[in-house]
Amino acid sequence: MGFLYFNRHGESKAIPEWQPGPFDPPVQYASIPEVSDCRDRLTDATEDTKAKLVLCSEWTLHVNYKKGQGRQELDLPYGMGCAGFKNDEDDCSSDIQLFDAASKVQIDGSYRQGVPLRITPDGHFISYFSKSWMRYVGWDLRAGQRKAISPRLDAKALNDLQSVNISPDGRFFTVAFSGAQPRLLVTDFTTGQTSTLPGFCRVLGLSQAAAVIAAKRACTDIGEDEPNGDTITILNRQGLVTGEWKGGDSVDDLSPDGRLLVEVLASVGEGGKEHLVIREAKTGKVVRTLTLRLLSEPSDAIGYGWIDNDEYILQAETPEPGGSFGYYGVNIRTGKSVRIRDLALSLGEKASLGKVRIKN
Repeated sequence: MGFLYFNRHGESKAIPEWQPGPFDPPVQYASIPEVSDCRDRLTDATEDTKAKLVLCSEWTLHVNYKKGQGRQELDLPYGMGCAGFKNDEDDCSSDIQLFDAASKVQIDGSYRQGVPLRITPDGHFISYFSKSWMRYVGWDLRAGQRKAISPRLDAKALNDLQSVNISPDGRFFTVAFSGAQPRLLVTDFTTGQTSTLPGFCRVLGLSQAAAVIAAKRACTDIGEDEPNGDTITILNRQGLVTGEWKGGDSVDDLSPDGRLLVEVLASVGEGGKEHLVIREAKTGKVVRTLTLRLLSEPSDAIGYGWIDNDEYILQAETPEPGGSFGYYGVNIRTGKSVRIRDLALSLGEKASLGKVRIKN
């Protein structure tokens, strides 16, 4: 199957569909450039080109691996830099431009919206919005397989997009939308079959095999009398509700075992400290509250996701907009934080983290 690319002069050029081969090294993180390059999207020959959606930039995948180990048949050009950590000559890294993955969409002439890419903690499964398929796809890198996890999406659907998630084992993918018909799509990657759970507009995380799904029913500003306002719902993958409770907008990120949700809160007042609140997923009960001590100087903590059931990743942003002190792994049992040294200070807008290591 091929696609046509329409340039600014209206000329079309056929290009073959990209077919990735097996890629064994785990992806450590994905990032996008600070300046977006926007251009007409790839489209098929039957579609009205006047209604085409403008897609912006591509995601870049960063991988670390040992020289000569594993399959690397992506069919994408990328360089290799070696003599990395501890100056090991076989310790290599590469930045791979994923040309098929949109990082932003231009909904109209002035409004641009970020389009998320997600990576499993082990770095072997990715979900992204494909420019060629015009759908969200799930990608098993080691098997070299991609499958659609959403229908074709137009500007309105992308404007309603609220979240994209993957179960830690890469077996299930979700895409959630708000709007007039909130819905949660759950795709079994093994079979390629997608189920729709109506009424849910955002997912806060999936456990292994999507046995536990944390979701929200309301994704817009709502009044105090709205019955579903800020309601956290715990489901299984068939849509059966197993728990429901009132939570705030800052509750996010389900742990891989499906037991816990986290919340980053700042104390009110001068010199107030930030806290990481650990909640029981089914009930919302506070399990523990940890005072965050990422740095000796003031910083703003932003949650990024779980490394495993014991470590949660936070970014320490500077008080001034746009700055960063780097990324930290916080032990949710002790509160001890450790700088993740092999991540840059800032990975750019809407970074997505995969296989990272805590190094003391």
